[in-house]
Amino acid sequence: MKLFRWGLRNQPPELFEDRVTSSQPNLEFTVAFRVEWRVPRATPSSRIPVGQAGRTVRGLVEQVAERHSVLRPAAAEQEINHLLKHDLPLRTPELEVSWAYVDVTVDEDTRLYAEQVAQAGRELELDALARRQTQARMQFMREEVLHSPASARIFLMLENSSRLGMLPPGTDVDGVIREIQQWAPQSRWVVIAQLLHAFVNRLSDADADDLLGTLRSLFTDYGAPDLAEQVPTPTASPNQGPGSPERDGQHR
Repeated sequence: MKLFRWGLRNQPPELFEDRVTSSQPNLEFTVAFRVEWRVPRATPSSRIPVGQAGRTVRGLVEQVAERHSVLRPAAAEQEINHLLKHDLPLRTPELEVSWAYVDVTVDEDTRLYAEQVAQAGRELELDALARRQTQARMQFMREEVLHSPASARIFLMLENSSRLGMLPPGTDVDGVIREIQQWAPQSRWVVIAQLLHAFVNRLSDADADDLLGTLRSLFTDYGAPDLAEQVPTPTASPNQGPGSPERDGQHR
């Protein structure tokens, strides 16, 4: 930079306004620039690079502005001017940018649109949170509350209680505990029910119908006709019932 050995002469400040991209797509700041600059004394008037100082500063401003939201123009302005103060003076082969300052603003339409976008984003986050909470509650209902009648009863009692963990007055605590024990995964009747379920799944339809008839008779013999009436009806057709030729043929 031999030209700089002969000293510099000041040039008229560059004052201009421009739109600069923010961190949000299609939303821009309005930036007013004031750029002071000098050129070597030996530079002919015809070769003075008018506009280059402003473009140089604008490049620095863009690097900072694109990290900020248009809803925070003051923060963007503060960081930009701090950067300019730190990096200037800045020399290129043709000139020296000695000082620069910017005013950052946002027009009303841009600000309103940015607020609407932000509000929509918050609503989407709230909707997503509500969905996660609902999914977690449904999973809890499936795995815990609906695991057994006793669990469901306890859940309802706790939900209706004024304080979480306090059972309502008059609750038969011993009865609830007994019911919980009956429905525990390793309790005797739960294990038997699981074994019966596995056994029935291995039977043919005809054999399963025989078992239903036996169960209906067992309920009746032990004085529980109401339970006998609830036993499902056979799925096999009448000509496939016990004693039919087709049925007898299967056991030969």
